[in-house]
Amino acid sequence: MTQLRSYDAATIGRLVSMTTTIEALRRCFADGPTHIERGAHAVAGGEFLVMPAVDGGAAGVKLLMVQPANAERGEPTIHGTYVLFDADRGRPIALLDGAALTRLRTPAASAIATDALARNDATSLGIIGSGPQAAGHIESMLCVRPGIERILVASRSTDNAAAVVASIAEPDRDVAVESIDRAAACDIVCVATRSIEPLVVAAMVRPGTHLNAVGAYRPDMRELSADLLAVATVTVDQRRAAEDEAGDLIIPAAAGTWSWDRLAGDLQTLSNGTTRRSSADEITIFKSVGLAIEDLVVARLVVAADSHH
Repeated sequence: MTQLRSYDAATIGRLVSMTTTIEALRRCFADGPTHIERGAHAVAGGEFLVMPAVDGGAAGVKLLMVQPANAERGEPTIHGTYVLFDADRGRPIALLDGAALTRLRTPAASAIATDALARNDATSLGIIGSGPQAAGHIESMLCVRPGIERILVASRSTDNAAAVVASIAEPDRDVAVESIDRAAACDIVCVATRSIEPLVVAAMVRPGTHLNAVGAYRPDMRELSADLLAVATVTVDQRRAAEDEAGDLIIPAAAGTWSWDRLAGDLQTLSNGTTRRSSADEITIFKSVGLAIEDLVVARLVVAADSHH
């Protein structure tokens, strides 16, 4: 068997930048890639996720274990690996750190939506959640809205929020720990938690705000309230994936307070320019559950960048 190339998190971060990831995903989604459903299996109080994808001459699968109990053990809640295949020859060619791919691709997808929907004069960024996605979303938001001056980080754990703030190397910007309602009042808001009850309600959000909601990836998880959805323009990463997994939308749709007919776009229309903000006061939401094709795109970027070294 051919020796597999192996890429740890540090190597992935060195080889591929956030800006490169954003542009690669934008090109991919403008063409409307094929979506393959993921498998989710309950195990030992956590979840085992299997996320396959195919695109052209490549195929790959991300294998993730999500173990919430690890937070109490001082360990990462997500561990994963990615296997990249050369589809033409049918052989695996690389193993990559799965969590590192997620830390790049999820914020990059949010950045595509933010670039299309957030006001150009946005100056404040609210981050709700203090897990691995917090720092990634700060980086990706600054890629598409470099005029951001204030960054507020909110978390149910003040210590964790403080750790995120301490890790941010942005001396020219005002960065602080804040409450959830203060963070939700920013021009751009990114919510990345494992909440099962809505954290952000309409009363917290100002006209003209753009929100990225990326933490709730199961039908029983919610970060945004039904009354917020009712006054917002909602886009998703991919409709079928959202219908299967996005509790933020599934629950209010089942209750009749929101309808799938109101979806305004997805990553394809956000990437190709057909979905845009329509007014300065419009509240826009990008609801993401994460797509396997995103991991495949980033895995290919990593291997290509390595081969050019």
